[in-house]
Amino acid sequence: MTTTTETYPMACWHTIATYHNQQIKRVNAFLKHWDLSHTNLEVLRCLHTTSCTSQKEIAERIQVTDGTISHGIKRLFDRQLITRQRKWKTNYLLLTEKGTAILQEVVPAYERFQQEQFAALTARQQEELIRFFDKLNPA
Repeated sequence: MTTTTETYPMACWHTIATYHNQQIKRVNAFLKHWDLSHTNLEVLRCLHTTSCTSQKEIAERIQVTDGTISHGIKRLFDRQLITRQRKWKTNYLLLTEKGTAILQEVVPAYERFQQEQFAALTARQQEELIRFFDKLNPA
């Protein structure tokens, strides 16, 4: 199929969606070593950067559905990587020592993994890519 100005938006969407889906699969395969998923890691990272927060706030920050966050939090809770603390009517989530330890192990390896994923692009191209996505998704 030849791409024309009329089909560029669809071609762009297909390229972005395909890359995103493939990247999530790669990330999940990489994180399998620690029995984590991409969502699990993002929850741990979110909790690490805030003192404590609710499930709803985490879902909004990491851009996932209520179902996805519920499943991810259950797995982390079952593995004792996070704990709940109830204040008034809200359950807040906190990292446990075990959660902090696994995060400290995973993050450096994950950062190297992501560097490898973008090694085909120069630093300038990576900056341009960020600008393109910022332009498509203004705050």
